[in-house]
Parts: sequence; C-alpha cells; structure tokens
Amino acid sequence: MDEKVGKFWNKYVTKKSSRLYDSKQVLFEDKTKSLKIFYHLLGGDKAKELHITDKRFLKTSRTLLEKFSGKGKSFFLAWKDEKALYFPEKLAYFDNQKLNDMHYYWLCAMLSQVDINNTNIIYENQKAAKMLMKKYPGFADFYKKAQPLLIQTYPELSSANPLNKVLADDNSYPNPLWIYPSQSNHNKLLDFDDEEETGRIDGKKDKTEELKMKKKADQVDDEKETDGLLLFLPESLMSFMEQVNVDRQENDAFNEDALYDAQELDEITLGRKDANLSARVKMDLDISAKEEVEDYPLGDGFLRDEWDYKKEIYLKNFVRIKPHIALHVEPVALPVRLKKMMKKIQTELDLMELDRVKIDNLPYGDELNFDAWIEYKGHQNRSNHPQKFFQSYEKKTRDMATLILADISLSTEAGVTQDIRVIDMIKDSLMVFSESLQRLEDKFSVYAFSSIKNKKVNFHIIKNFKEKYSDLVRGRIEVLKPGYYTRLGAAVRESAKILDRQQSANKLLVILSDGKPNDVDRYDGRYGIEDTKKAIEEVKQKGIVPYCITIDVEAKEYLPYLFGRNSYAVIRDAKKLPQVLTQIYMNLTK
Repeated sequence: MDEKVGKFWNKYVTKKSSRLYDSKQVLFEDKTKSLKIFYHLLGGDKAKELHITDKRFLKTSRTLLEKFSGKGKSFFLAWKDEKALYFPEKLAYFDNQKLNDMHYYWLCAMLSQVDINNTNIIYENQKAAKMLMKKYPGFADFYKKAQPLLIQTYPELSSANPLNKVLADDNSYPNPLWIYPSQSNHNKLLDFDDEEETGRIDGKKDKTEELKMKKKADQVDDEKETDGLLLFLPESLMSFMEQVNVDRQENDAFNEDALYDAQELDEITLGRKDANLSARVKMDLDISAKEEVEDYPLGDGFLRDEWDYKKEIYLKNFVRIKPHIALHVEPVALPVRLKKMMKKIQTELDLMELDRVKIDNLPYGDELNFDAWIEYKGHQNRSNHPQKFFQSYEKKTRDMATLILADISLSTEAGVTQDIRVIDMIKDSLMVFSESLQRLEDKFSVYAFSSIKNKKVNFHIIKNFKEKYSDLVRGRIEVLKPGYYTRLGAAVRESAKILDRQQSANKLLVILSDGKPNDVDRYDGRYGIEDTKKAIEEVKQKGIVPYCITIDVEAKEYLPYLFGRNSYAVIRDAKKLPQVLTQIYMNLTK
C-alpha cells in the first residue's frame, strides 16, 4: 500500500511541477530534414550534421514543487561545436503547437549566426537575435509572441529583457531561445589506442548501437593489477599450461536494454576491458594442407598529404598508403550465379552504338551503298562522277581509362540477407563490372582499401591498368575480406595519382562504398568529410571525373556536399548493386 501511494504521489508531483505543454510538443525527429535545408539556406556550414542534445545540469532557482519532485535541475539547451548542431529532442514551452514548431526554426537560425569561438557568448546571442528580428519579419513576430509567454511560465526570466539579459554564471536561469556553449569535459582522458572495430560475434547489427544524442563521457583506467599476494593457500595451483585467464566478473550476455540505459545515464564511463570476452577467443584447429592466401605488403608504402580543415592547411606526409597484393590465389572462373546476369548485360552492350561507326563513299568496303550506286546511275556525266559506292564499319575507339575503388571496411561484414553480406555484393559487382569493361575493351583497373588511423591505409591491388583481366583477377576479388575503417580521402588521392599517369583523354574514378568516411582517430565526423571533399576537388582539378555509388541510405545527407548534385547514386537494394553498377557506367560513358 505504501508503495502504491508513493508511486501515485511521485507521478502527481512530477506532473504538477512540469511547466511544459506535452500535448503541444513538436519532435526533432519530425523536423530534421526541413531544419537541415533551412540551415543551409541561411548560409550554414553544409558539412555539419544535426543531432539531439543530452540534458545539461545547472544550479538555478527552483519552485517548491520542483524541489519535491527533483525536477528543474537539468535542461535541454541548443548548442553547437565544430562537427554538428545539437537540438532538444522535443520542444513544448508554449501552449501552441505552431509556436513550438517555430521555436525549432528560431534555434536553427540562431545556430547559423552565433560564433562559438567568441568567448563572449552573451554578446553573440544578443547580436544574433537582434539581426534575425530586424531582417526577418516572421522571426520578429515569433519573438514578440514567445517572449511574454515564456516570462509568464518562467518568472525567473522576467528580471530583464532576454535580449539584454546577462548570464554571469551557471546559476542564471537558462533561456530556451538562446544558444549555449558546448559542455566542457575537464576530466583527464586516457589515451585509448584500440586499432580494431568490435561488434557482435554473430555479425548482426545491434539494436542498441545507435544512441541519438551526445553524452558526457569519462574514461577510467581499469587495467590496474594487484601484486599477486594470496591471503589463503589453495590446495593446488594450476600450472600456466592449465589455465586460461578469463575475467568471469563481466557479464558477456547481450543487453537488449542497453540503449534505454544509456539514454538515462547522466554520464557514461568508458574502460579498456572489452565485453563479449568469450567471443574474442578465436581458435582454428582445421589446418589446411595447401598454402593459405596471404596479403603481401609491397614495401613500406608511400606518404601522402591530408587536409586539416581547422587550420586550412595540408598536413604534409601525414598518411601512409601501404599497397597489398594477395599471394597464393587460386584462379576462378566466373561464378555460375553471375552468368545469367552477364548474358543480359552483354546483350545491352551489343545494342549500344558504341563499338561501330559507319564510313560512306569508299572505293571499296564491306557493303554496297545503294544510294550512292543509284545516284551514279542517274548522273548525266558518269565519267566525271566519283565511283565510290561502298561503305564500311569500323570499331569506334573509346579513349577511356576507369579506376574502380571499393571500400572493404569492417561495416561490409553486415548482412544484406541471412546468407548474403555486403562484401559478397561488392565482390559480385567487381566481377560483373570487370566482365563488362572487358567486353567494351575499355582500359580499367580495380583497387580496394581499408584503414587503421593515418599509419596504415591498406591499398589492395586487384588489377592494374597494364594487367590483363583473367581468372587470376577474379581469384583476387573472391578472396577479399572486410578490413577496418574508411579513410576515404587518402584512398581517393592515391587512385587519382594512378589515373593521372594514364594517357587516355577521358578518365573516370568510380568509388564503391557502404558508408561515409570514418576512422578510429579524429577522422571520424567532420574532419573526414572535409578531407574527402578536398580530395574530390583535387581529382576534378586533374581532369578526372569522380562518381560515387553507395548502399548507405543516409548518404543523401553528405554525398551532395562531397561530390556534387549529379555525381553520386544511392542504391537502396544492395542485391541489385552488381547490375546497377554496370548500367551507371554505360550511362556515364555514352
């Protein structure tokens, strides 16, 4: 009975203490696309993403009901950093849904104007608010309605006009119409140097792996070991050969509620110990008698530059490209599953008017031109009429050099169906694409890549321009395996150098990827986006046409910024990738 009363009281007090109008709320999820377009129209940085912010704790005045319920200590405030803009998950400050909807656009406009690098954030908010109201009548009308309603609901804001309000410290009551600085984390961060992506052992995508808000984090050193002192004498001690060190104190079961738990935490603490410890013990006792396929590095690699958008300079010789080639590869014929598709594609290639051009008025040739013959017969002075009655067909030369660059990062291990992975579709696409280009007699090369920080960008040579397409090339495609991360800018620059050495008049770089640029270091986020964009600009300056084909459904958020409006294609059904890749190429090179 006491528990029921307590729950009822807690629910009642919490509801009474809330000053939000939940029935009139507007969700950020419903406004994301329109807000991003609006931000770009206002001149906002196209590389920045839009995310949900987490709660921020401030010491400020609270009502008596808020003190009873424990509310009023945390606030969802709009802010931004170098990578993204951060909005509240919902807005419900007004008893009018249109005002709550307009509130999002007001915050978006403020975010486009406020300079976070200016230490005087108060002045920045005042200046931005005055400019918006002066330039846009709609915002002026919104502010005139919103300000008195806010003061009515939150008397704490009535001490001064919000345009002139001074936030001396964190004790000031937060203004929902203002933009706030990012949350600084003063905790000492440990240098985590992990070089592997980890995931579920079954290869499936975790339901809890996407936390759609930025959380405050702390890192602790949990690698401290004891001095080995035993406070008791066991009956027997196992030898080293009899013992496997497994930390049984950790629960390696998959937690379906991890996302919910993470959202409720005020701060997430990270340690070095890995979950799923039992899954990380890999034992392969099936020893094959034949030589295994080996990825052989060709030398120490090459150093390439990388663009730092913050400093607006190239970091000289910052990235190491390490070329690899697979050894002991068994040549394979075209798989049976692809033969039917190739017959259909070859028929389409034969119908294309690419390989033959007609030449008329020849003294001899393959066929008789009846129009020329009739004209000759009807001419009054046949002796002076040229006797060129034949026509011939010659193969039209396509002065084209194409390099296809395939992303084989660890994300390609993801499943398309229960039996097919993304990497399988990429391998099929490379085979079909190579068969098609071989049919067209176009010069082409095939490379694949993945990365581990700037120290190691593995660049796999599958077929170079001088090598003939053969069963051995198909064998190299067949043995491709998912690697690590996607340092796309470095791979694009290396591909551009290879293409630039070709003597062809037309050069095409086709990038096949399943996601946006990322790596375990700072390359994740805007840094990687900006470096890739700079690399694409360098490619265009060399006279090379870049084109990206991806199966990432969220690619429309960043590909227009990287490649331009008509230089990419998003394939929603990964199973159609092999056929669509060739069709796109034919359309590009007609």
